[in-house]
Amino acid sequence: MPQKDEILELTVTDLSFEGKGVARTSSDFVVFVNNVIPGDVIKAQVRKVKKNYAEAKLTEIITASALRAVPLCEYFGTCNGCKMQNLEYAHQLEFKRKIVHNAFERIGGFENINVPATIGSDEIYYYRNKLEFSFSNSRWLTNEDKDNEKADRSFALGFHIPKFIDKVIDIRRCYLQSELSNKILNLTRDFFKSRKLSIYSTHTHSGYLRYLIIRQSPVTGEIMVNLITSEEKQNLINEFSKELQEAVPEVTTFINTISTSKAQVASGEKSFEIFGEGYITEQVGKYKFVISPLSFFQTNTLQAKKLFDTVLEFGKFTGKENVLDLYCGCGAISLYISEHVNKVMGVELSNESILSAHENAELNNVTNCDFVSYDVKDYLGIIKSEKSVRYDTFVIDPPRSGIHPKAAEYILEYEPDKIIYVSCNPTTQARDVKLLAEKYDITAIQPVDMFPHTYHVENVVKLEKKVL
Repeated sequence: MPQKDEILELTVTDLSFEGKGVARTSSDFVVFVNNVIPGDVIKAQVRKVKKNYAEAKLTEIITASALRAVPLCEYFGTCNGCKMQNLEYAHQLEFKRKIVHNAFERIGGFENINVPATIGSDEIYYYRNKLEFSFSNSRWLTNEDKDNEKADRSFALGFHIPKFIDKVIDIRRCYLQSELSNKILNLTRDFFKSRKLSIYSTHTHSGYLRYLIIRQSPVTGEIMVNLITSEEKQNLINEFSKELQEAVPEVTTFINTISTSKAQVASGEKSFEIFGEGYITEQVGKYKFVISPLSFFQTNTLQAKKLFDTVLEFGKFTGKENVLDLYCGCGAISLYISEHVNKVMGVELSNESILSAHENAELNNVTNCDFVSYDVKDYLGIIKSEKSVRYDTFVIDPPRSGIHPKAAEYILEYEPDKIIYVSCNPTTQARDVKLLAEKYDITAIQPVDMFPHTYHVENVVKLEKKVL
């Protein structure tokens, strides 16, 4: 067993679920190291020693892996956003395929599971339609910043540092959204910093600036800027609005959201439309969606089409099916499959999302979709014995935590013919599918890369009732 602070020479053989490099000592003891990839021969200093593994910090790359790529972003290794920029994209896709395979084999207990190649993204940079930046009066200094004696520690607009929730790295350029997004980011920072505006503090629960959210559709070209503050300052906001419109005329709407909550969540109690309609429209395939300031939508629009097409492919709909879309959000999947089925009922706990789903159905002239605001497990408990409408296909797209065990129990009682389970967390998905395997077989599986350069992967599983 290695000792704390010991320097080890290691060969990285694999990546863990969270993208950490996996290596083993000569005694076969597992060591996790950040910012390395399979094939790297490295030196690393042990930081933590646990019963079954150790964590170490990279100190030197002795021999670089042939799989290495040069990270594009200057903040790589500090920012927590794109931890796999140093791995060639083709190998990122294979890594994500293995994540799904391992989850279903180790957690689900499925043998001989066949997981095909991950569907890749055509755009591996500038692919996000939403970015959320935090203001902070506790700036994290990069090594370059530390060499600058004049570096201002009291103002930052960027991303939180992992394990240091009160620290924010000041971002000047992010490769996840667009150059216009970067222009808005820097304009916002410079405007408010020059006026010495206070920043909200979690310690004192006071201060004005909280978050900047930028939404941008790659299809419609519409851009929303949402500035979240702790109170109204109308004259100041009007001044910023004027400067924003002059510098970035592509912005179609600007919102000022007020949040008085002590929680560090980018939301608020009320929003003011400073200019524009107060929303943008997003488009997947031929379907348009109204995106309000705080509504949820898939953050990679172009990949969302590939994801929804996979749902369609797995559904093999004939036009006669009644579909129950659980955790339907703003109705995106419901509407996308609507012309291929008889009827869709979408269920979602958030009343705001259900209102958006109704608006989106009306916007697209879709008449065979309905939506209700309900806790999914409660709704399933109600309909499991209902005879008026029989849903033969369930589409399930839950949050990362997966489905409630009671919901799984009700699904098994209801026994739909097919289940199409979409998940952003293969671990909880495999756990849930293991429960459903009492009555269902996996007949298709497909990982989709929604977030290049991260270890996250979306996965679609098709389940069909066992033939007894």
